[in-house]
Amino acid sequence: MTADLAVPSEGQLYERIAQRVGVEADQISRALASHGLELTGSLPAKRELVVHRLICQGRKTGTTGSDGPFTVDMHLGRGPWAISSSINSAGKSSLLWALSFALRGEGFDAFCRPETVSWFRFVRADIQVGGAAASIRLYFDKPGRPSVRLLTADSIDDLLALEGQSEERIGVRLAATAEPSGVKALIGRFMMERLGLQSVSVWAAEANAPKDEDGNRDSAEQVHGWSSFFYAIALNSASDSLLLGPTLVGQLPVKLMQLFLDVPYAPELSRLATLRKAETQETNRVARRAKEDARAREEQVAPLYRALEEAQGRLRSLEASRPDVGRQLAAVDQAAAALTTCQAAHQEAAEQHQAAKKGRQSDQRAERRAKQSSAARLLLGALDPEVCPRCDHEIDDERRAAEENEHQCSVCTRPLPLVPEDPQAQADALARIAARLAASKAAEDSCAATLAAAGQRLGAARVAYDQSVAQLAQARASDWFTLFDKAQREVHQLQGALTLATGGSSGDTPPALAAALAAVKSATSTSDEQGPDDETLLTAAAEVLKEVVDRHSRALFSELNDEIVQVAHDLGVTNLTSVNLSLGGQLNAVKSGSKHRFSAFSPVDRLRMRIAVVVGMIKVSRRRGIMSHPGLLLIDAPTADELTPEVTRQVLDTLYRTGEDVPGLQMIITSIEEVIWDIFPKERILTGAEGRELF
Repeated sequence: MTADLAVPSEGQLYERIAQRVGVEADQISRALASHGLELTGSLPAKRELVVHRLICQGRKTGTTGSDGPFTVDMHLGRGPWAISSSINSAGKSSLLWALSFALRGEGFDAFCRPETVSWFRFVRADIQVGGAAASIRLYFDKPGRPSVRLLTADSIDDLLALEGQSEERIGVRLAATAEPSGVKALIGRFMMERLGLQSVSVWAAEANAPKDEDGNRDSAEQVHGWSSFFYAIALNSASDSLLLGPTLVGQLPVKLMQLFLDVPYAPELSRLATLRKAETQETNRVARRAKEDARAREEQVAPLYRALEEAQGRLRSLEASRPDVGRQLAAVDQAAAALTTCQAAHQEAAEQHQAAKKGRQSDQRAERRAKQSSAARLLLGALDPEVCPRCDHEIDDERRAAEENEHQCSVCTRPLPLVPEDPQAQADALARIAARLAASKAAEDSCAATLAAAGQRLGAARVAYDQSVAQLAQARASDWFTLFDKAQREVHQLQGALTLATGGSSGDTPPALAAALAAVKSATSTSDEQGPDDETLLTAAAEVLKEVVDRHSRALFSELNDEIVQVAHDLGVTNLTSVNLSLGGQLNAVKSGSKHRFSAFSPVDRLRMRIAVVVGMIKVSRRRGIMSHPGLLLIDAPTADELTPEVTRQVLDTLYRTGEDVPGLQMIITSIEEVIWDIFPKERILTGAEGRELF
């Protein structure tokens, strides 16, 4: 390796980054570690994936005369292999699909033949991966939805010695199992760990995400693992316009080439770039949400402020034109006082009139008894009590009748003394009682006159009070009070709405906004005190890593370009002058003297260019003494659209020689060409009875 391609150590990278931002190297290390990044670099890779045996069992249905159970048992190894038949629809691609399912955890679409998927019941692939022997067993209870049992052993021979679905042998162990939903994850994890691979992250815009003011959509991290890496083993079909891999998003094809060329620090740069984009997007999202919140608050609060200002203006105008109700209030108070005085005088006059009336009534009863009863006349000079002077019980009519008829005292019920009547005394007594009655009548009449006058005064006072109250009510019932009450309620409601909208205050600066501004100011001052922020450190780290990755990529791509052209010529791609792989993943081919996009190649040439790229990567890495590619190639019908027998022979011969000459390479192709029997040894051809159906 030349000096300019020397791989810097972890410490050297930290020093370069530290020099860019003016801090100590250990601060860079801590900052990257806090984000889960360590610049340890990758040791020279030695990846290998070799298929030693493929067993498929199932039942064919819906065929013309060949329905029934089948078993396919193929023994393979390193080097070139051809799955061949002399007829179409013999199961060649379906066997590749079954093998890809076992190796990938899901079937490879380019190999899939939908009509045969339901035929498979059991698939077994005995492999060596990263030096470990393993047997992947798929059990299809539903078409295309298998469960898996993963066996390991001390040696591949222990696994190869097992028959069919058997698992019982010394040295063979069940390592893991998974239901259909976990098959892809289990096999992917096993392959990634055994091959020492790290996932590749790319950043892709979300399809349905809304655009911001600058026209950018929110993006999301896409993590590509074994399922995507498998495209460097099982190549895209001829009809696919992609050079390598399942997508162009995030420059995945070039990342796959960097991965299988073992470009130093390429995975770390990928993760770092994704991390930066994620943090940048989150920062943009926070800023966008803050802007949207501020705009929403402004749109919500501004009309409230305007409405409050208008309502307060109306309230001030109404307050300035408030009607004077003080005179009406004073009149009501004066009328109320006069009414109270009249009520007291009327009450007193009523009580006096009642007492005078009672006295007159008592005198009338005394006069009547004196005129009608001799007993009463006997006692004219004595008391005439209404009640007992001791117990306050009323003297009823029965006792009065007894006094008149039986001459018993109505008070003590004792017999009255028998005293003869004196006419002169009787006349005097009657005169006295008449005088007393006249006096009581005069008193009653006087009290009645006084009561009547007091009643008139009370009525007048009540009328005056009612009138003053009505005048005050009329004043208060005017439109002004209605408008004033309405204006006050409107002001209070708007103030409450502003309080809610501004986070508890209707002032100029809402507390939530003030707190946010204070937090930003505090964070800014803290950041200034502590030195460069994480974004600055991550940016510097990305720049340093990119320089290393780009330099090594350009050097390796330059070497790879020559290999691609040479292998493509050998595979029959005519008039190809050069290719110039870019760091953006473009092939930049020159064909027939003109620039030629990869998608402009014919389908058969696109497949051959993919073969040339992968074979070229394997050759370049092998020359550098590393095994960065697992060394397995699965190619379906590489000459399917070739019309020239000479080119067909040339392509198949090149593939066979490549499989033989490249160290550690295992290549499995399918072919219907007769010339395959001339190029591949019989022991390297996997076929069915009489070269027809394989199952």
